[in-house]
Amino acid sequence: MKSTIIQKKTEPFVDLKLPKNRLSKIVYNQTYRQNYKRSFFQSAFDFLYANNIEGDYFEFGVHKARTFRFALYESYVRDLKMNFYAFDSFEGLPNVQNNEIQNKSFKTKLLKTNVNQFRNLVKPYLLKRNLEIIKGYYSKSLNNKLTKEFKQKKIKASMINIDCDLNESVRESLNFALNFVQNGTVLYIDDYYLTFKGHPSKGNPKIVRDLLKKFKLIYEPWHVCGSSGKSFLLYKK
Repeated sequence: MKSTIIQKKTEPFVDLKLPKNRLSKIVYNQTYRQNYKRSFFQSAFDFLYANNIEGDYFEFGVHKARTFRFALYESYVRDLKMNFYAFDSFEGLPNVQNNEIQNKSFKTKLLKTNVNQFRNLVKPYLLKRNLEIIKGYYSKSLNNKLTKEFKQKKIKASMINIDCDLNESVRESLNFALNFVQNGTVLYIDDYYLTFKGHPSKGNPKIVRDLLKKFKLIYEPWHVCGSSGKSFLLYKK
């Protein structure tokens, strides 16, 4: 049988067509990033499935519902029993006074998807899946009342996805989410290396490290996802 693979006989042996315009560049960049994330989510849910880790999915920062849809899809095809929690202001990034010092791209109110847009994006993937939306900036929404409510319901997280960019938002969301860790919880920080140029003693790496120590968790560094994301497997001592 004749091969259908077409080999390029000149360097660099792959087609590198330059993007023609700004939109083409955006599509190229997002395709690259989302392919990495999709692959990671497949690995994460394979891990949960193979190890019989039961629990719910937390996502902090659900702009455009890209990874949220990945999670819904991967849980469905593996028939994992999970509830899904979406935490977001739905008003874009907050103003923390030093947004653009952390990263020039983190402008106030940027990355806004409203609640109705989010619901419409995830609706086709909600097959037999329960969704709860917790709306509001984390400084107000992730309060003691909500923590107590989740604990009373004996909620446990099997995967925590933190995609809220700013240091303050990462700190607030992680400080809430780590109350619901179990052995084998997958923690994914989408913007791990995206504040202060990934500086380990200033940005998100330090925040993550300090909070994991505060909660006295054993953590195993796991996949690096693309250029800025990092994941961990969490365990109680």
